Amino acid sequence: MYSIDKSNFKSMLINFDKQIQESSKIIKKSSLNFEPKKITNILYLGMGGSAIAGNLLYDTLFDYLKVPVDVVRGYLAPAYCSKQSLVIVSSYSGNTEETLSAAEKAITGKAQFLAVTSGGKLKEMAEANQWSLILIPEGFPPRQALGYIYFTLYHALGNAGLFTDYNSNLTGLIHFIQKLTARCDQQQSDCNILSRELAKTLHGKIPLIYSAAPYLQTCARRWQNQFHENSKCMAFANVLPEMNHNEIVGFEQDSTALSHFIAIFLRDKEAHPRIDKRIELTQKIIKKHGIEIVDIYTEGHTLLEKVFSLILKGDWVSYYLALSHKKDPIKIKNIDFLKSELAKIQ
Repeated sequence: MYSIDKSNFKSMLINFDKQIQESSKIIKKSSLNFEPKKITNILYLGMGGSAIAGNLLYDTLFDYLKVPVDVVRGYLAPAYCSKQSLVIVSSYSGNTEETLSAAEKAITGKAQFLAVTSGGKLKEMAEANQWSLILIPEGFPPRQALGYIYFTLYHALGNAGLFTDYNSNLTGLIHFIQKLTARCDQQQSDCNILSRELAKTLHGKIPLIYSAAPYLQTCARRWQNQFHENSKCMAFANVLPEMNHNEIVGFEQDSTALSHFIAIFLRDKEAHPRIDKRIELTQKIIKKHGIEIVDIYTEGHTLLEKVFSLILKGDWVSYYLALSHKKDPIKIKNIDFLKSELAKIQ
């Protein structure tokens, strides 16, 4: 079964806990020179796997952030970028053209900068401009370096006092992740593996992934992105309550087209009671059209545990689904082709 995984992609899933452990050591070695007292907003520049950490920071620190955070995906930086801004430039490879372009635009605002990368042009730019710099290990697909990007930034912002309730000791989270990982890996678990069974259920279907704002909204997007890149299949994501104001009407479409979908709800047992009621009513509408529904709940006690329990489950489901599709999860042929063609255009 694992011969399809020629790059041993699974090893990156198994060792996610090590990224959390190493992040605290990386941040201690990093050159951080931004001045927290001057910061009134955070602008996070990134694309794809490098950007998702910014959205997760917003979600997980929603109740604790002292300044607003905006994640910008694209070639430009907003006009409000100023001396009071902390611009986080996130590019795992260091060569993401959109992010580098946006960073160049942001320089005119005379903001403070914090770069997180494994090298490339971003490292050179950061060193040339004397920006704060976090260097993370090379050799990962950007989407699988999420632990390094998220947790180094978590420590950097926490140490700077930019959010309250910062916990520098993540030992409990690490142990939690290790136990959850062991349950997802068929070679470590002797019981029924939820992620593998869900992958079997998803085979031949188009997933619609739903989660709830504000704490879990990025989880649905992460699942969607992992289905795209790892499993090589279409997937769509949305968030409640927003989808109740638009997308819910789309289920009035001809039932033949809808038969290809399966709805996955990423849920928390301690969600706002109105969110639970909305999910109940939304599922009632969806079921009328013969669409199968799957509920996946968070695990753990802290918000970090809950969010990353869903992140890990989604990563493992996308891995098993890739194997089911007989696709190497690490390969991203369409992205590689697009980049190679764009590189020809100056």
